[in-house]
Amino acid sequence: MKKKIFIITGEPSGDKLASHIVDYFDPKKYEIQAIGSSNLKQKKIKLLFDSSEISVMGFVDVIKKIFSLIHKINYTVNFIKKFRPDIVFSIDAPDFSFRVEKKIKKVLPDIKIIHFVAPTIWAWRENRAAAFKTFIDHILLLFPFEVAIFNKWKIKNTYVGHPFFEKKILYKKYFLKKNKQIITFCPGSRLSEIKTFMPLFMKLINKINHKYGENFLYHFPINPNHKKIVYDYFYKKNLILITTNEDMKNFYIKNSIISVAKSGTVSLDVCKNNCPLITVYKTSWLNYFLIKPFVKVNFGNIVNIIAKKEIIPEFIQSKCNVDNVFVKISEFLSDKKIRLSNVSSYKKIIKLITKKNTTKIISSVIKKYA
Repeated sequence: MKKKIFIITGEPSGDKLASHIVDYFDPKKYEIQAIGSSNLKQKKIKLLFDSSEISVMGFVDVIKKIFSLIHKINYTVNFIKKFRPDIVFSIDAPDFSFRVEKKIKKVLPDIKIIHFVAPTIWAWRENRAAAFKTFIDHILLLFPFEVAIFNKWKIKNTYVGHPFFEKKILYKKYFLKKNKQIITFCPGSRLSEIKTFMPLFMKLINKINHKYGENFLYHFPINPNHKKIVYDYFYKKNLILITTNEDMKNFYIKNSIISVAKSGTVSLDVCKNNCPLITVYKTSWLNYFLIKPFVKVNFGNIVNIIAKKEIIPEFIQSKCNVDNVFVKISEFLSDKKIRLSNVSSYKKIIKLITKKNTTKIISSVIKKYA
């Protein structure tokens, strides 16, 4: 009889990672179904629904979609009850996956629950660990310093490293305009992030063009579903380059003189391609005031958090405005030494969270519980 696994992903990055993990599972021995997106679909994994339907960011976003999320949680729980998997494996998306897993553990306690990407209890509200300790059987960790924290709470854990840096990128070649340098802007994968950061990026582009002339091509690596939304921001279409597939995205980030990225997973995409990086982050003021009192770290970017100093310039909330970011962009554009120092510094930190076999380690842990 086949072992059954149900996978929950909530972001494109989770869907992509899951699509690599399933390669380690023989379809003759394992039946896998999932909440995912295009990457898992390409691997012929049957999807309960698309993960974009549960993608939320921050307290306000959760409130706006609360009734839809409750419906999806109950729908997922009911499906899992019928499917009866041996393992539920979730990747990030704690607002959704933890609520599902908590309900499942109560009614089907024999199902093993494994979660990848630990909640950042080292950054805020460490006592949250007491709650998810009750339903998570094993947690897989991105960062080595997390091991001591989860050991303290007596939660089974394995440090697996960050899958983003597991393999070297094999670059394909694409067209480059000889008379234009490239600046990459990364607003994030969610529609809410695009609506937040595109107005800022457009103002920055106007200031760059005013100071330097129209000598740059502006590259936007975007979720395919949001291509038209980003494209419509531009009056002069010849200034923009939108990429929606991994190969093109990596090539044009690699060949950019600088990148400005929303802090988070997308900023690690830039690091992976060794491009000079500035990070920005903004959320609603309600989200910010609710979270800020509990935050125990001084930085938003994980590279800076690990380094315990600002290696990658970051502009958060009120500091995330066009004038502040433009000053830093100008510094980077005018001084190659600053750009090279930026990349060499963050590469040293990235090495600390890199393992060559992250995906294999994750699959091995899952198989132990199957």
